[in-house]
Amino acid sequence: MIWDNYFLEAAEKIGREPSPGPKLEGWVKEAGFQNVHHKTFKFPLGLWPKDPKFKEVGMLNLAQALNGLEGFSLRLFCGVLGWSKEEVLVLLSKVRKELKSQTVHPIFNL
Repeated sequence: MIWDNYFLEAAEKIGREPSPGPKLEGWVKEAGFQNVHHKTFKFPLGLWPKDPKFKEVGMLNLAQALNGLEGFSLRLFCGVLGWSKEEVLVLLSKVRKELKSQTVHPIFNL
């Protein structure tokens, strides 16, 4: 949650929408599209789901999150929030450890 809160703060500081999902339907309608159907999908992060389908999705999502975590964190945390690279890397090691531990059950609605 610490990483997530700082990530959201940094994205908002530079005028980026960090959670576009809930706003997509409105944006599409505002652009003039008609007959818009909004559907959400559960998107787990990690190997914690019991359902085999969600476990596979969670594994793939975890892999991409772990691979990209440093890349999409350094710019925001260092460039926007003023953290040192070392501070970010320490936090990211804790984030990776927690995500791999399966003690948290993150899930996104897409």
